[in-house]
Amino acid sequence: MKTLVAIANKSLRELFWGESAVRKLTALSEADFVPEGEPFTSRDLAERIAEYDAVITSWGSPTLTPEALARAGRLKFIGHGAGSVASIVTEDVFDTSIAVTSANPVLAHSTAECAVALMFAGAWNLQGNAERLKRGEWSDNSRETVLGVTRRVVGLVGFGEISKQVIRMLQPFGVRILLHSSHCGEEEAAALGVERCGLNELFERSDIVSLHSTWTPRTEGMIGAEQLGRMRDGALLVNTARGPIVREQALLAELRRGRIFAALDVYDREPLPANHELLALPNVMCLPHIGGFHGLMKRELCEFVVDELGRFARGERLLGQVTLERYRRSTPR
Repeated sequence: MKTLVAIANKSLRELFWGESAVRKLTALSEADFVPEGEPFTSRDLAERIAEYDAVITSWGSPTLTPEALARAGRLKFIGHGAGSVASIVTEDVFDTSIAVTSANPVLAHSTAECAVALMFAGAWNLQGNAERLKRGEWSDNSRETVLGVTRRVVGLVGFGEISKQVIRMLQPFGVRILLHSSHCGEEEAAALGVERCGLNELFERSDIVSLHSTWTPRTEGMIGAEQLGRMRDGALLVNTARGPIVREQALLAELRRGRIFAALDVYDREPLPANHELLALPNVMCLPHIGGFHGLMKRELCEFVVDELGRFARGERLLGQVTLERYRRSTPR
């Protein structure tokens, strides 16, 4: 077997390809790495792909275009050391026998941890309380409370690997979890201990709403003034999914009223401009899209894909396999 590692970014190479990952890959396959720090385009990939049985990609890797796919006579495995594969392959690949897999299960755990961390940070107003202490202010135990997380109602919008991890992480806190998604059936919801409900109902009943939908034409702008206006006074909105899922102007309008709180890791425009209104509002915590940054997990993305290659070679089930249906639900980047 011969594998091409199509990751040219120097920083990613240093982060992803530790001794363990390289040792595993070279034990499985003859491996070539594209030149580090030099441009490697879809045309370059098309010119080289014919001699390889497998290709490993990550953020910034070129797309396997139909032209490249037509030349990939030996290719049987595409492993993406990141989440969504939508920037790496087109639907044409699913008309072939090529297995497509990604490290989304690893990345999902990191993002889920970030989402839960934001739930706690927002529900305890950690940023606001830290800032007022710096101003010399102290708390008033006789009259102040915080939302908190334990025994609250948490609404999850969207169902996938991240939501599943969030549900598991919240189990010790006695929360009641509502779920809005057409991708989770009654039996699976019951097994997970969650209650399915409509989108508007979820916003009305939840103390904390956390967004986990992929960003597609169908989900863009799905959260607007109607849903945000249904949130309870003092409720918290957490978004670690994608900014365009929420109508930004509707969110700003609701936040200006000071009635709800938000903890955000994603935005309509990224990087978020330094003068953006979200950064000036006292009831918003903003992070710079760090949901996938867990150090241990980020370093394991390509090692997971190498392990997938091993499972593929042994004829075992792939843990991160991407089907056409999953591909069509993927965030484009």
